[in-house]
Amino acid sequence: MATYEEIYGKRVDVLDDDPTLTSANEGQVWYNSATGTLKSVVALESTSAATPMINKKSLYGWGVGTGTAGLTVGGVDDTTYLSVVEEYNGSGWAAGGTYPTARYSAGTAGTQTAAMAYCGRVPGSPGGPTETFEYNGSSWTSGNSFPTPGNSMQGIGAVDTAVVSTEVYTSTNMHHWNGTSWTSANARNTAKGGQAAFGTQTAAVLAGGFPNESTQTELYDGTNWTTSSNMVTGANQIAGAGTQTDGVSFGGDRPPTEAAQTTIQTWNGSSWSTSPATLATARTRAGTGRNTAAGTWVAGGIGPGGGGEGFNATEQFNSSANTITAAAWSSATAMPEKNYGAGSFGTKTAFVYFGGAPYPSKTNATREYNGSSWSTTGNYIGSFHYLSGCGVETAGLGAAGSPPTQTSSAEYDGSSWTSGNSMSQQRQNTGSTMVGTQPAALIVGGDQFPSTPRSLTACEEYDGTNWSTGGVWPTPVQNTAAAGTQTAGWAAGGLKDSSPGSPNVTQDATNEYDGSSWTASGAIPTATQRAGAAGPQTAGLFFAGFSTANALTSFSYDGAVWSTNPSMATARQSIGAGGVSSPSTAAIGAGGYITPNTTTAVEEFTGETSTAAAQTITVS
Repeated sequence: MATYEEIYGKRVDVLDDDPTLTSANEGQVWYNSATGTLKSVVALESTSAATPMINKKSLYGWGVGTGTAGLTVGGVDDTTYLSVVEEYNGSGWAAGGTYPTARYSAGTAGTQTAAMAYCGRVPGSPGGPTETFEYNGSSWTSGNSFPTPGNSMQGIGAVDTAVVSTEVYTSTNMHHWNGTSWTSANARNTAKGGQAAFGTQTAAVLAGGFPNESTQTELYDGTNWTTSSNMVTGANQIAGAGTQTDGVSFGGDRPPTEAAQTTIQTWNGSSWSTSPATLATARTRAGTGRNTAAGTWVAGGIGPGGGGEGFNATEQFNSSANTITAAAWSSATAMPEKNYGAGSFGTKTAFVYFGGAPYPSKTNATREYNGSSWSTTGNYIGSFHYLSGCGVETAGLGAAGSPPTQTSSAEYDGSSWTSGNSMSQQRQNTGSTMVGTQPAALIVGGDQFPSTPRSLTACEEYDGTNWSTGGVWPTPVQNTAAAGTQTAGWAAGGLKDSSPGSPNVTQDATNEYDGSSWTASGAIPTATQRAGAAGPQTAGLFFAGFSTANALTSFSYDGAVWSTNPSMATARQSIGAGGVSSPSTAAIGAGGYITPNTTTAVEEFTGETSTAAAQTITVS
């Protein structure tokens, strides 16, 4: 028998402690002399909750891409056909270029920035259309039509080479797409639909499907189909991902009730096995990033209750030596009293919250949070709410507020406040709209109640001593949320004044600041005002607020587009926000207004983490 050294070219080390581990240690074996155990880093299969899609839908296989660059197209929620396109970045979903027509149950293939889709189901056309469309990462263009109308399609491959396409389950016909036109290909062995489909034009896999919840697996070499090992458990409407030598299938449904399944099966190129991991949510007709197996996502579908109503739950499938902990909001130590509309700044473990309204009164109290407990420090210069703040715990800045509407500002040294020079414009409802540091700050928008028009376009910059006029905001707005720095800031959402007699309009606009002027960027998924904000221009976090009601939602910004994040536990507006040092891994939201009162609730955001873990080797 070959030794470990002969196989791997290295000996088993004897160590008095486990080494510092990363995924690069996978396969390494060592003996821990302190505990008397033989250990290794081995790959484990697991699923973890990910941020839900923006829209609820059954996708019927309409997913392409990878675990960090996925795409879903269309879908159906009960009887409502959709044209929405959503893009996945590994942590959340953002809106993509809208599909030309509402449909589902078609074929898709390619990547997030080079995809194609064809045929499918549309309202009033049971047989399906023949259109083919290609996607360039932002918009769709029409291509040559598929030879026959069809739905329940499966596309496999890359759009810039060729695609294998299977027709409806009553046919074995096959076609190739070369980026321009369709040509006939050799038929597969058995007419099936709703199969797990993945691979490439010259190395494809089709497995399972209906009728009869098949276990059959067929392999394609670019010319011919051959039958291979059966799946462990048959199902139909299965989501599949991977390559011809490393694949995975998710869920599906089985009789007698066509119940959605939680089963995950893995494919090693010659046989299937049941994964020890299962889906947290049973689903059928889901979408998945079909180009890779390990690290891919599975999203949407129809759940355990059956029927036609879709859902938006997303899960990540991991086969790795690393343990993946999904991003999440979690409850933290509550504030000493209910409050909203306060100024705030700092980080998750060095947070300052000052002024505000412990409803219905106003306060000048300053509270500090160290990551586990709250303490009281020096009072602010007045009892105001609708304040704004920026900076760090030992060098902060506060400004604006009411009543009455303020021009005042003050500096904080970690224990006490000192009055500073006044702004030229009185303003309140600035919320989380001051960005930067104590010696280099920017305040955005706000309103000048009781003067009219109320909302402002004027922005002001602070240099550590004086305020001066900054770049003009594009439209009069109050209650926006902003973060970043004085020369690389961003602001999103807010409330825009309308004409007299008309209701004011909640905004979804995002703008970036370069130190002198504002430039429009991608809109946030939901128009929202009175939200919290944290993070730099290329990694922002926007959370809570008010849209049509108090919001639980949070979104991430990469400098161009917004994507969904896990939701908060407590819906609220006028929230205190911190986390400027590292928004992708650490942020805090405190207090806020919950009709008809306020809250002491504090929540902390932690981004996704990945850590390697050693496993003890046992010998029987």
